Amino acid sequence: MKINKELRDLGLRVYNDKMSVKEENGVKVNKDEKEILDILDKTFGHGTPTTNNIELFNQFLVQTAEVIAEPRVEAILGLLADVSVVPADTVKVYKMPKTVKPKFLYTAKGTGVDLVRIDGSVTQKIAMPQSMTYGATYEITTFLADPIRAFRQAIDNLANAKVEYYFDKVFDLMNTAVLNSEIPTNNISSTANVTLGDFQKVEQTMIRLTGGRPSFTADIALINKLANQIPTLQKDLLTDEVRDMLREELIPSKISKTVAIPFPNSWIDENNSKVRFSVQQGFMFPGAYSGAKAFAITEFGTKRQYSVIDPETEQVNLKIVFEADVTLLNARYIGLVKDTSVTV
Repeated sequence: MKINKELRDLGLRVYNDKMSVKEENGVKVNKDEKEILDILDKTFGHGTPTTNNIELFNQFLVQTAEVIAEPRVEAILGLLADVSVVPADTVKVYKMPKTVKPKFLYTAKGTGVDLVRIDGSVTQKIAMPQSMTYGATYEITTFLADPIRAFRQAIDNLANAKVEYYFDKVFDLMNTAVLNSEIPTNNISSTANVTLGDFQKVEQTMIRLTGGRPSFTADIALINKLANQIPTLQKDLLTDEVRDMLREELIPSKISKTVAIPFPNSWIDENNSKVRFSVQQGFMFPGAYSGAKAFAITEFGTKRQYSVIDPETEQVNLKIVFEADVTLLNARYIGLVKDTSVTV
């Protein structure tokens, strides 16, 4: 199985349930389904799933998941970071206004930070790629029982793993910035039972920075708690549109003048009692224009995947390794809203 554009496109059509159906001799034939089932049968169904076959299949999964993950990364992380992918040998330079005091809290392999004056108004830092890893697992039996569903689930798991991995890195930087008092005091509202008025103080700071509409990313519990205050504490905001949003939307998409976006925060235990990230804090970012994003994320080159099969459990462990740089450019463009009373 050679991984090429045609095969990757096949994976995308199967994932998106847009498989090609053609009529042959008056009979409708789903060629894509037949082809993907044939691939899965050769990989798992002959009773001898070899390491070589599974590694090729996992490469197929990774390349398909990369395409699926791209809009998910851009939809959420793109609001707070300049995200780019460059060839492995590229020299990536981040440029910041002179008035900005950049803090680089996550650099590669212990490398120090060098700022070079470009002119009277700009400083620069060269991105330093470091090795990063995330992964996923799946059971061979699930592919044997329901191949198409298992394929889609594996793609979803890999795409979500990438998004969550970057959130881990970005949250580490933001939490470190909070601990080191890098985020200005006016950007922070932290208390038990935070009010909509507390939220709006941070909102006004973000609006004043760029004049654009801020974005707020948080767990669904914090977003709902803030939005649910509108009918009682901010009746002047209760337009018909807002009433419809609070009544119909699973997660409110707007709080005050700010766009609300939940970050991925799934259960990590069997009892539905623990989640991956804190539900108590959310981060706000100003309306973006060039040079006004808090973070930069750069991927270098292609990804490598490594597969391990456990014959006892028939579980396949898939590890993805790649080089990337995640840098906090400017803590001034981060707002923090924290409610210590929020629980899952």
